[in-house]
Amino acid sequence: MAAPRSGPVGFRTAQAAVAAMLRSEILSGQLPPQTRLLQSEVAERFATSTTPVREALRQLVAEGILDGDPHRGVTVHEISLGELEEIYEIRLRLEPLAIAGTVANITAEDIETAEGLLDEMEAEVDPAKWTEINARFHALMASASGRSRLTGILTNLRNLSALYIVRSLLDMPDRIRVGNDEHRQLIAAIKAGDVKQAKEIELAHLRHTLEIGEVQLATGT
Repeated sequence: MAAPRSGPVGFRTAQAAVAAMLRSEILSGQLPPQTRLLQSEVAERFATSTTPVREALRQLVAEGILDGDPHRGVTVHEISLGELEEIYEIRLRLEPLAIAGTVANITAEDIETAEGLLDEMEAEVDPAKWTEINARFHALMASASGRSRLTGILTNLRNLSALYIVRSLLDMPDRIRVGNDEHRQLIAAIKAGDVKQAKEIELAHLRHTLEIGEVQLATGT
């Protein structure tokens, strides 16, 4: 287990703090797949009560990065080739729908926020932290589409995608630079109102992660 740390600070709720810290530990590999998480141990480690820990674990189970089982309890989700391909098969079909809505509905404020997130990503070298900022960027893009049901579906898929994205970055550090370039191109196309170009960039962006993941999981690297 990771070393103890001080209590949650800087979050709206203790639940949000615990969820963020556990998510970071999972994405960084500090908590490997199939690691069992006990409420009492997590609460002691993060110097909080079991109530926010219980809610945080439920949140991360809902996101898909933890698995909840009546017999085994809560464990860190283990990725697989089949799951990767299923996630990206769906995303490759749905993301273009979201992008079309984003181009039509995005505001100047949304673009300013997105560009701020890109600045953060370009300054970040840690794969786990970059992946978390990347998730916020794509969540903003989806939310700007104005299609709430579609955004909900894609949010779930993106939460799961984070486990595969961070793995691809750990094995291919240059992927961060390429990803940043693709994000800049996407924003440029959206600002230009070019739906076709924005869709093509987003699809290429997704395929790159899928192709890297397929090689890694097929070869066990």
